[in-house]
Amino acid sequence: RKNSHWKRFIYKFFIMSYRTEEKFTINSSRLIEFKDSLFLKGAKILFPKRKIESLYLDNSNYQMYRDSIEGSLPRKKIRIRNYKDGTYFQEVKISSTEGRFKTSNQIKEERKSEIKKIGLFDDMYGACKPVLFVQYEREYFKFKDFRVTIDNEIRYFSHQNKFLGLETHPVIELKASVEKSLNELMIDFPYPRTRFSKYSNGIEKLLIK
Repeated sequence: RKNSHWKRFIYKFFIMSYRTEEKFTINSSRLIEFKDSLFLKGAKILFPKRKIESLYLDNSNYQMYRDSIEGSLPRKKIRIRNYKDGTYFQEVKISSTEGRFKTSNQIKEERKSEIKKIGLFDDMYGACKPVLFVQYEREYFKFKDFRVTIDNEIRYFSHQNKFLGLETHPVIELKASVEKSLNELMIDFPYPRTRFSKYSNGIEKLLIK
């Protein structure tokens, strides 16, 4: 049943939005140096820096979290994202054998409040309710045919707003369409890659609490 649903989902949303992603962390003391190096390489600011809030949902078994940790395919992450300008988006991040992509649909504040209160139903994961709240600051850059984002001041909260902890280092993410190779970026940014997930890290802090 899971595979048949997934085939329908892929067919519906196959819109050339698959992407390749690489992540790494750097020491906070080197952040200014890193951004200076970006500009020296010819990078441009893509969007103004902004604060982001994400409310993640999962089922009662935390199956999305477990699938992420185990690397199971296909899998999803479902969240409500607020870009601090009064706009809200219901987003689904999908990882499959075909690649990774994201769907994003703007919703009204009333719908956000409804999901926050009672959750939603997902065809793969069933009844899902809010479990984790994440706040951070993001900067956006364009470098060649790639997008570079810097996430800093990442803070985790339970969905009842109980503080769970924070990340001590900024997270850098390199994104490109699936047709692009990241080998060139490996040369331009010789940092050890890491498997980083705000959702997984936050849930681990939540479960420890």
